[in-house]
Amino acid sequence: MKPIVETDHSNFGSSPLEATTTEAVGKGKIIIGVDWKSLSIPACLPITTDYFPDKRSLHNDYVISDYTLLPDDVNLDYATSRAVYRKPLSTEEVCKEIVSQRLAQGFQLIVVEEKPTNSNSCCSAGGSGCAVTSNQSTSAVLPPSCETKKEYLLSIGRIFHKISLSGSVITVTGYRPRHPYPPINVDYRYRFHAPQHETYEISGVNFTTEKLENFNWNHMDLYICTRGDVDYPLMESLKYWRFRMYLLPRDSMVNKIVSFGSPRCDIFTEAVVDNTENQIEDFVRLIENVSKLKRQIGRKARDSPTTHSLTKRRHSTSIISRPPNQGLTNSPFRERVGSNRLPEKRPSINVRSKLDASRISRIFPGTDAAAAATAVAVVPRDDQDDGFPVDNKFSANITLAEVFEAMKHPLTGVGYFSQTQSLPSCTFVSYDALMWLKARLTNGRHPLDLLEAMRKERMICHASGDWNQPVVPGFVFYYVVQQDKNSKDYAPPLNDYSAFVNEWLEIEFQGCSFLWHDEPAPSHVPNFLRNTTAPQSWTDYCKSKRVYRQSHLEIDVNQKSDRMEWGHVKHHTVMQPGFAFELVVEWVTSSGPIVSDLISGWMRKANHCNYQLVSVPADPMAEPFTKKSDPLRGPIFIPLCTTFLPNGAGLFEEFPEDSRSDRMLFLQEAILARFGFLPCVLEETNKDLPKEYQYVHCTGNMFALIRCASNNYQVESPSRQEANVTRCVYGHTNNTNVPKKVGFLWAWNHMIPNKKWKALTINNSVEGELFQLKMLKDFREFCSNSDQRLANFWANCQELKRKSLKFEYNNNNNDDPKNI
Repeated sequence: MKPIVETDHSNFGSSPLEATTTEAVGKGKIIIGVDWKSLSIPACLPITTDYFPDKRSLHNDYVISDYTLLPDDVNLDYATSRAVYRKPLSTEEVCKEIVSQRLAQGFQLIVVEEKPTNSNSCCSAGGSGCAVTSNQSTSAVLPPSCETKKEYLLSIGRIFHKISLSGSVITVTGYRPRHPYPPINVDYRYRFHAPQHETYEISGVNFTTEKLENFNWNHMDLYICTRGDVDYPLMESLKYWRFRMYLLPRDSMVNKIVSFGSPRCDIFTEAVVDNTENQIEDFVRLIENVSKLKRQIGRKARDSPTTHSLTKRRHSTSIISRPPNQGLTNSPFRERVGSNRLPEKRPSINVRSKLDASRISRIFPGTDAAAAATAVAVVPRDDQDDGFPVDNKFSANITLAEVFEAMKHPLTGVGYFSQTQSLPSCTFVSYDALMWLKARLTNGRHPLDLLEAMRKERMICHASGDWNQPVVPGFVFYYVVQQDKNSKDYAPPLNDYSAFVNEWLEIEFQGCSFLWHDEPAPSHVPNFLRNTTAPQSWTDYCKSKRVYRQSHLEIDVNQKSDRMEWGHVKHHTVMQPGFAFELVVEWVTSSGPIVSDLISGWMRKANHCNYQLVSVPADPMAEPFTKKSDPLRGPIFIPLCTTFLPNGAGLFEEFPEDSRSDRMLFLQEAILARFGFLPCVLEETNKDLPKEYQYVHCTGNMFALIRCASNNYQVESPSRQEANVTRCVYGHTNNTNVPKKVGFLWAWNHMIPNKKWKALTINNSVEGELFQLKMLKDFREFCSNSDQRLANFWANCQELKRKSLKFEYNNNNNDDPKNI
């Protein structure tokens, strides 16, 4: 980059074309700077070229490799193994798609010299040639389907591809140079002044040339041929498109700062029990709607005495495509999905509308039709806040079989989903079953233990038909095994777990087990002062032991595209209230407007469910000297004062030395929570580097990062610490004598739209101060112990611990309280 300088120029306007831009400033002076317009608009090469090596050059100077594709045979095998049948691509569609993928990666179509064509030929010779058919060349527009043989020539640099279509066989031939150019590696260092930084900081970027001949086109072509089957997943080397998002709950505390001008920003509190239940209910409602699921029976909203009337949604977004036979029907039951407006609360489980008694007897043959019809009329009213009848409690000595019979009752049992492709009949989610059991159990039995006992007795099973899958609390599908298999409404399970989870979102719930089972109230002592600290995130105790799961995604939900488009969704396996839930949409064959329609629909549905879906960058912190870091962004280091105790006392001296680094992490996490930051669970990529814990603000506008330290708060990797934190102060990234600091890395979410960013202007503030800048300023003051705020926070936490110890001591009849 060239710095912006002022210089005298006597012949202004008469110089030849220069690499930098010039602007007149007064008489005889101009400003010389970077031509940002040229840097931001990349050069575009033509889509066609006219050079292809001759046969001798190909033989002597190139390495030839080829392979064949048989789309019809491959699709026959993969289409039958999928949970949801989707129309496969024809051979010609596969051929066009693999050509399009090469064009998307920078290839050019090679125009060959046109030869005279017969007048009765199917292809007109009026266009410029880019694809070669038998004995003739074709036009730049893809040739008509009447041709049985086609040949496409493409090139990028010194790499050439020939794609031939002959009947049902596609042959791909690659030519790569025997002696490729050596790679170029340029390590560039510069000083960079990022927004809200105090000074210029050392930053850097590494420029390298990509070895195009190493791109795995064979895997890409098989991925297209199999329509994105699990046997050929997207890999990082394929350079696929992705869009990362965080699902965040709405927080009303922001309005106190923006609308009412709260002087301080550390006013956010942890989620209370009521808010946790609302978050879970809204999350279940959102996933049901996104997954295009509907209930067999209409259910009344918790906050309304009447059922909300829903209208058909014009823009429907879905993980699972609706089967062709599931169109509009005359069913009296409310459509759970495809609506234009969602109910304010998730409907309760037990309020039923009228059912056809004959259908009840078909599903469960033990149910008499007349009795069922009578039961419809005497269903108790839903007068409680939790949506369950008052007079329907189980006796203390009820057996497991009796509980199961009550649970599968079509009127007063757990609500089932309507029949959907790949879902067995009588399917429900475990969260509904747990809440249903909690409202009826009186003997203190754990609802989760009852469901697991039913699974072991083969009363219920995972909806995939896999008996080895235990009962997991959350949005996880299970079905009633004991059904009339001769009924026309009976649908068997797939008996293929991997195919099932590739089509459906299944998410475990953590940190909210008190909703379905009475548990002791959690301790009010902050985690960093407890004798036994709690785990930092759900990765330590979730049953799946996986952070992410990937599922198939039908992107073209509105059927706008004239070609087949699909993608994948990568999501967290666990949802925990108070944590950010991550979603990543990944695609190769889809177009931008189609993906935009899908994500816009998701954002609208999230808003109706009291959530917000916020787009986030792949690298939120943009730490310098890291792989693929953004060279024009950088985090802000905010030091944390650790010497605020009187008489120079150190923090956590009363605790064992080996636990002090973790306690420092929990202290920093508690400070972030007071400012409205939510933890983000990330997958551990490099075990050799210190652990990093990332957080996002509840508005989605800011990120924070804590790097885990060793004893005495010293970071384990000096070079990593200096490169990302202390470079602005000490300047040299290899100085091992740099003192280590405790603090936070702060970064802005540059993917927030400008209109939304400026919408958070604080009312009645001086010069229209933004909420984001006020948050940063107040956070810095808190961490520097301005006005003794950090010391007062520490004193309040110690007081909470003393009160809790005293309360525990009194409850234990003067026993010595060791653990909290």
